[in-house]
Amino acid sequence: MHVVVFHCTAWKTWHVWTPLRNAAGTGYVAVSLFFVLSGFILTYVHAGPGAPAIEAREFYENRFARIYPAYAFALLVIALPFARHTVRTDGVSAMLEQAIAVVFLVQAYVPKLALAWNPPAWSLSVEAFFYALFPVVAPRLSRCRRSTLLAIAVACYGICLLLPLAYLHFTPDGPLPATPDSRGFWLGVLRYGPLTRLPEFVIGIIAGRWYLDLGSPRASTRWVMVTIAALGVLGATLALSPALPYPLLHNGLLAPVFALLIVGLAAGGGPLAALLSTRPLVALGEASYSLYVLHLPVLVVWSKLATYLAGDGFFGTAPSTAIFLGLAIGASLLCNRYVERPMRQFTLAVLRGRPSVGDLAH
Repeated sequence: MHVVVFHCTAWKTWHVWTPLRNAAGTGYVAVSLFFVLSGFILTYVHAGPGAPAIEAREFYENRFARIYPAYAFALLVIALPFARHTVRTDGVSAMLEQAIAVVFLVQAYVPKLALAWNPPAWSLSVEAFFYALFPVVAPRLSRCRRSTLLAIAVACYGICLLLPLAYLHFTPDGPLPATPDSRGFWLGVLRYGPLTRLPEFVIGIIAGRWYLDLGSPRASTRWVMVTIAALGVLGATLALSPALPYPLLHNGLLAPVFALLIVGLAAGGGPLAALLSTRPLVALGEASYSLYVLHLPVLVVWSKLATYLAGDGFFGTAPSTAIFLGLAIGASLLCNRYVERPMRQFTLAVLRGRPSVGDLAH
């Protein structure tokens, strides 16, 4: 939802409490949380007690079936508007170049293509790179001593800071300050490059290993305090975000905070963990990936429908935004129920053998 609010609301014009407006304008940091959480979850699933050794082919099949159906569905929703707009502005060859990169999940490797077709999908391109490395990296990290893991985590965080600081020092895209609206080549490499974002994923893997080393920690005041402290640092950082250099905040500045927050909640971080475990929020959590890949396609559709129904002045107003948010959440729940989950099973059946009629029906 942080990403959705950042992408799809006129937060810059909000006449509300300034820290809240600042926080709304930093939705890009949620992608860093996504990368850390991904490393944590994969480690928890594949490196926990009793987990079998990672078999690369099965792992890749599971990951493909997990992300690609909803990803492809979101692309189909806006395929015609994307093709029409890109051909009109850049020509047929550019449209084909962008389409090929997006379909094969390699758009993040080329900064000018990173935001093609469905802009939030650049992070799925980066995530696919992480998936490719995980069966190789995770077993080696799992054999490291705790002191070695700590050193690797510190080194990864150092890289998270060093790369943006180097960009700020050398200003390779020119003297203008970098902002979320900037589009320089080297800023694109920094923001979207799979290698530049890899340290956040590795921090997530190490956090997962740390949590597993704790055994089955019982909920306690200590973990509640860890969660509260992480939320406090996160809230203060987002509220004061205009005072922080954008490249630094965008790329992993908060990665250790996210790691602590995840571990604190996983260990039983008090009332917030209990709230997140309620059925409605679990359902929303299960649909959150669909929301992530669908929110801009839904916005494109709603913009045309709102203009048709209520005229040019309605889209972008507060009522229009409220309707859009409801549509986006509803669409994500339906996509999770009728596209994401059944197509995941069907895709696995195809990859592992011929699907049966039962697979298709289910």
